[in-house]
Amino acid sequence: MLKFFRKDKKTQPVETVFTAQDWISSIIEQSNRNYYYAVNDIRGNAAFVKVSDLPVADRRALCLELLEVIPKIAQSGSGPLPSKKPEVSHLARTRIQVAIALLDGLIRRKLGFEEADWMGWFRQLRITTDAMVRYKGVYIGIESFPINYAIKQIEYHLKNHEPSKELISFIQEILKWEEMDANSGRGYWGADMGNATGKLRTILAPMEGVPEFQLLTEDMGSQFNALSESIQDDRKKFDEIFHLASNATTGKPSKKFTQSVTALQDEIGPDVYRTFVQEVLQMALSLDFQTKTHTYESGYVHTEVTYLCKPSQQFIKGLVWTMARYSDRETLRLLTALCEKSFQKIPGVGPAAMSLGNACLYALGNMRGKDGLGALAALKLKVRQNTAKKAIDQYLTVGAEKYKVSVEELKEMAVPEYKLERGEKFISFDDYQLRVFIDGAKVANQWIKPDGQSMKSVPSIVKNKESLTQKLKTVRKELKDIQKTYSAQKQRLDNLFTYERIWDWKSFQRYYLHHGLMAPIAEKLIWKFTNGGRSVEGIFQEGEWRDVNLEPILTLNEETSVQLWHPVHADEETILKWRELMIQLEWKQPIKQAFREIYILTEAELNTHSYSNRMAAHILKQHQFSSLAMLRDWKYSLMGAYDDGRYHEVCSKFVAEYGIRAEFWIDEVNQDDAFNDTGIWDYVATDQVKFIGRDEQPIPLDQVPATLFTEIMRDVDMFVGVCSVGNDPLWIDNNGARQANRDYWMSYSFGDLSEIAKTRKTILERLLPRLKKIRDKATIDGKFLVVQGKLRTYKIHIGSGNILMEPNDQYLCIVPARSAEKSTDRLFIPFEGDKGLSIVLSKAFLLAEDDKITDPTITSQINR
Repeated sequence: MLKFFRKDKKTQPVETVFTAQDWISSIIEQSNRNYYYAVNDIRGNAAFVKVSDLPVADRRALCLELLEVIPKIAQSGSGPLPSKKPEVSHLARTRIQVAIALLDGLIRRKLGFEEADWMGWFRQLRITTDAMVRYKGVYIGIESFPINYAIKQIEYHLKNHEPSKELISFIQEILKWEEMDANSGRGYWGADMGNATGKLRTILAPMEGVPEFQLLTEDMGSQFNALSESIQDDRKKFDEIFHLASNATTGKPSKKFTQSVTALQDEIGPDVYRTFVQEVLQMALSLDFQTKTHTYESGYVHTEVTYLCKPSQQFIKGLVWTMARYSDRETLRLLTALCEKSFQKIPGVGPAAMSLGNACLYALGNMRGKDGLGALAALKLKVRQNTAKKAIDQYLTVGAEKYKVSVEELKEMAVPEYKLERGEKFISFDDYQLRVFIDGAKVANQWIKPDGQSMKSVPSIVKNKESLTQKLKTVRKELKDIQKTYSAQKQRLDNLFTYERIWDWKSFQRYYLHHGLMAPIAEKLIWKFTNGGRSVEGIFQEGEWRDVNLEPILTLNEETSVQLWHPVHADEETILKWRELMIQLEWKQPIKQAFREIYILTEAELNTHSYSNRMAAHILKQHQFSSLAMLRDWKYSLMGAYDDGRYHEVCSKFVAEYGIRAEFWIDEVNQDDAFNDTGIWDYVATDQVKFIGRDEQPIPLDQVPATLFTEIMRDVDMFVGVCSVGNDPLWIDNNGARQANRDYWMSYSFGDLSEIAKTRKTILERLLPRLKKIRDKATIDGKFLVVQGKLRTYKIHIGSGNILMEPNDQYLCIVPARSAEKSTDRLFIPFEGDKGLSIVLSKAFLLAEDDKITDPTITSQINR
């Protein structure tokens, strides 16, 4: 209780006793809030300001009194109900929330705790929390009691005083409390538990040495502790690092942390330490996502999906920091995979382990050499979070400045070759060999016998010999890495069409033509060579560079500059020649280039001047659109059915080389129940496309560089072509109840072709004569591929893949299987990645022999 003096009506001083309960009441009276989640909710409150101005001794006493009154508030505000646990009234709950918020605010400041004060405070904290367990109507959560700020109070004291035996004994007692054990189920210490125990052990360390580290978590504690028992030498040094790692609470490691860890690693042996931590990271990577379901007394069922509990995340985060000094392939693989998994989105939660993912980004960005930066460049194409992409950009920019190159060149420099030569290598397994090679879009492998003959299965000697079995496991991990890197590099190179990057001849040869991984991509693309003001386009065919007429190009030398050929800068005749050559050579380009779409300004766009409505008024599946946009390096935030005042969002892409930001405007589609469990709209509608300059003003469309305009419009066309509900044959039945939506589905499903669909039509015109099974049964009629079956005639829309049946244009619903592309993978298609073309062709093959169809869901429609 705190005594104050006030003046009564006769201006006589009168002693007034102001209790903790009075302060709580005063704060509530001077606030209009109903809930108080933390100290920030009472900052600025007049009563709290008065409390903050009290003398140190009074604030210290108030902290202890607050702990004593919290259970009393719960008891006084509860009433026993038949067959139910005590419930706490709303008013009592509010008072408890204010009490904890007030306690949090007070103990953050230096309060001059002596040892006896501090020990008394912690004893009362335990009594308070034990009492609160009996009152389930009050939620005492992870953040409820600020134990780390409380520990900070004794740390202040110990800066100028030696700890007494009583204090040391008490801290040792605290560390044995059940509440400090993550496996005890006493969850009110929550995420702060690891920090608190680490701080307390740090206080004890000078007196009792480094205690043996134990990871007390359910998810990976037992596995880690068993592994740590295998440490033969330098266990104390390992334990020091483990304790440091378990206290990794900041965004990045401090200089002191890094220096301490580096010294300990050197004493242990860098390779010994690396091998052990790699096992721990693999352990964390192997853990599955856990689904827990809790049913409350009200009947509400809550399902929670988690990956690594908070203390485990924090510990692994600290270990990840310690791996920044290593740049070997296994460390790169583990950090990259762990980063991907950490940023994987959990519905209703967000990234699985964002702090751990950020730690992986830090380690890769600060790794020796350029390999870590290359891994970051590949990760940028995979992670979805804009904050993660921004962090990657910052690491790449710093790395580019460090090595005095551009960011794009840095990405090229960091691409690993995996000891490949032109996309191929041989790995020996005693007398057998495993051939690893890039075959189209896939990284394949083939076993070869000692006599040079190929075989389909793994040789028995490899299965039966332990050393070869382990070697094969390592090779298989590498094959996955090669596949991921190869796919990421194709995507990166495809993005370069926008930037019009130019290489000198020496760099082009080093990073592409003579690069083990990049050569298979470069050798299938068309390049533009400029020398002395003259330019020529060519391909690498039969070991030399040839032009569109397959004549050798003889003018390539050190003075030559190289650029990806883009059809937007070529005339129609040249484009047609390259397309015919691709068909003639049966070249399947890893990136769509010869058949790449071109977008020329329309009359409507010239009239609107500063924006394009070409891709407006489409209905897209929002989650699919978001994923594809991020893959193409656009920024977009999902819109949801919550009252935040937003009814539209801008999907944007900033192209630094031009200093221009492209904007694709997106509107919500507010339909009944058209949102998922987390409140995110299932569908969105498209609007205009704009280009914004550095001055934040719209740029007239006729002043936008031709390459940038065509690439941006191609992206937007792709978003619509892939994500439109018109591509979903079931959508009209499941979600198309409203007439406006039905009209859109019909108009898109069977309407005019987009530029991407027009390219698809061009390819079909060239492919049909080569397809023996359907060339006599199929023709192209406008926007349809018309197939004459034995039962009916079918019109497959070349854009959407949806089908009408003659004579009455009856709709035929066929849902593509996941393996639709496999049914056409033996067909020659001059580029990779057009799933829509595969669907159209697979449906054509199916319907050409409609009398052989046995699926009743299809036959019932045909025979109706």
